[in-house]
Amino acid sequence: MSKTLLSGHTYEELKEEELKALDLDHFDHGVVRIQPEGWLYPGTAPIYLDRLYNMEFRSDDVIVKTFPKCGTTWMQEIVWTMLHNPNLDNPKADEFLWIRSEDISLDMMFDVETFKGQPPNYYLKKFNETCPGKKWEEGLSLQLAEVAKSPRVIKSHFPLSLYPGDILDRIKVVYVTRNPKDMIVSYSYFFEALKVFPVVSSMEETQKKLMTGQILYGPYWSHVKQAWQKRHHPNLHFVFYEDMKADIMSELRKLNEFLGTQLSEEKLEAIAQYTSFSSMKARGEPLQDDVFHKENKSDVKFFRKGKTGDWKNHFTPELQKKMDHWIKENIADTDLNLKWALAE
Repeated sequence: MSKTLLSGHTYEELKEEELKALDLDHFDHGVVRIQPEGWLYPGTAPIYLDRLYNMEFRSDDVIVKTFPKCGTTWMQEIVWTMLHNPNLDNPKADEFLWIRSEDISLDMMFDVETFKGQPPNYYLKKFNETCPGKKWEEGLSLQLAEVAKSPRVIKSHFPLSLYPGDILDRIKVVYVTRNPKDMIVSYSYFFEALKVFPVVSSMEETQKKLMTGQILYGPYWSHVKQAWQKRHHPNLHFVFYEDMKADIMSELRKLNEFLGTQLSEEKLEAIAQYTSFSSMKARGEPLQDDVFHKENKSDVKFFRKGKTGDWKNHFTPELQKKMDHWIKENIADTDLNLKWALAE
């Protein structure tokens, strides 16, 4: 029997045979499908989604929102730096990004079993210092976000429809999308290394699941289209990852106007260098290997390549053709202007 979220969405738990078919049978609390879009999330998601729906947002909040592996961390660091570290002298910048800019879609990924037996780490330490007397099992990231100082820069992989309908009238949202062919390569490498995914499909199988909407966080196109349809709203800034790679200064100028930060060209140039892929990679990984990575995957890094077009090193001609057809089919009823080269 389906249950209802505060957002009005309904959800049901996936049956055992479907979980096994999707390689998602390892979550302690199962997996749910949320309708009408068909979002796939761990079984704990409804708890956090209802808390998120009731979250007290502030007028100066900025949410950096994407489908996973579409440039979230890069944009997150850029926005946080523009708002909190424009002179590149804020000592808080030495903290891990996910501590100073909370990911409110992260809590559902970690059942109690994930952390059991693990030594204290930077994330739990920060939580215990910041939220004394509270339980991280009730939403580590959400509770950190609730007490964070303004202006908050919040990360989220949840789509717009799971938030209150007036969310864009209350806060700013920066939405980043990326060529799904590059996204799925990055997605496959990333989730293959995580402890919370003891069994992961092959890259080709993951690509097939993406195209059929059977991927965790999916379906992809519903996520993107919801933001694209709101792109003219004054509080939503829609960005293509490919544009950021092609001309970061142009994108920083647009962000400067959108955020109202009024930073000089000189400061924007310094921020562009500070938030470049090489600079961010040199400063360290957002995830600690001892907590998040499988022992045999500790060499797999969060910052992998940061390039466009890497899919060419992984796709067969047949798979490229299938994905290009899938992309064209899904944008046929939109005016979505793509930056991605597609086969004729």
